Amino acid sequence: MSEWVKIHAPATTSNLGAGFDIFGLALDEPYDTIEGRKIESGIVITEVSGPGSESIPKDPTKNSVSIAAAEVLRRTGADFGIEIKIKKGIRPCSGIGSSGASAAGGAYLAHVLTGEKLSLTEVVLCAAHAEDVTSGGFHADNVAPCILGGFTMIRSYEPFEVISIKPPEDLGIVIAMPDVLVPTKESRMVLPQTVSVKDLVFHVGNASCFVHAMETGDVDLLGRSVKDAVFEPARSRLVPHLKDAEKAALSAGAKTSFLGGSGPCIISFFKKSEMDGKTIADAIKKVYDENDMLCTTWITTWGAGCRRE
Repeated sequence: MSEWVKIHAPATTSNLGAGFDIFGLALDEPYDTIEGRKIESGIVITEVSGPGSESIPKDPTKNSVSIAAAEVLRRTGADFGIEIKIKKGIRPCSGIGSSGASAAGGAYLAHVLTGEKLSLTEVVLCAAHAEDVTSGGFHADNVAPCILGGFTMIRSYEPFEVISIKPPEDLGIVIAMPDVLVPTKESRMVLPQTVSVKDLVFHVGNASCFVHAMETGDVDLLGRSVKDAVFEPARSRLVPHLKDAEKAALSAGAKTSFLGGSGPCIISFFKKSEMDGKTIADAIKKVYDENDMLCTTWITTWGAGCRRE
């Protein structure tokens, strides 16, 4: 029998204020674990476990892991199939790239099994293809950082070009996940189709300064530049107590606090040299405790992309 290969595919946060469908950031945790081995033909999913696994299809034509893996096999002309086991560490409908981690992990697994014949940009495109099939839109803002690591920007989708930057070492991140499900398809349906010139100017200014802050390691400027006049306001009604949670995080010392991707996760940035992030996590959790809602938190930082264990 062929050797099993195990891939860690990290959670990611996207949009990051003004960078809708453009900006993405790999997180150190949580992460999915995708295992696979070569078989004679076809793609078979034999096991799915972890949070939310009961809602994840084993049908390889409907699962983002297998769809992405199949695209890599197609592009490389592989003459074998793959048996896959999926262990979710990222709950579906969380806003921290659950489907993106699955797609990226599947693409990266197949990339390793085929002898790494593709460029990493091509692997990102294979994962984005799976996102298109499962979430109803071709977007790479989660799969790009999941595969490449660190902070990524999509300069263009046609032709596709992605740029990666190493984030500041001092950047600490708190993830708070209230017990609410926000499907990506639903969250995209509430978005406005047009924006004003005023909002466009506001977004360009903040997005530009955010990138500069990433490059120069300025966590304070990073915090000031996470601004969104269009997309988070449209989605805020999907996440109960979002604004109260963000205010609590800022009062506890966060540099910024914002909706992660499509939600419901709330992401807060802090300086590791100034604090450990626990007061921020506790403050957000208290908001949900007081409203009789469960809220899971992680205190982490940015991370590397998909890697073989």
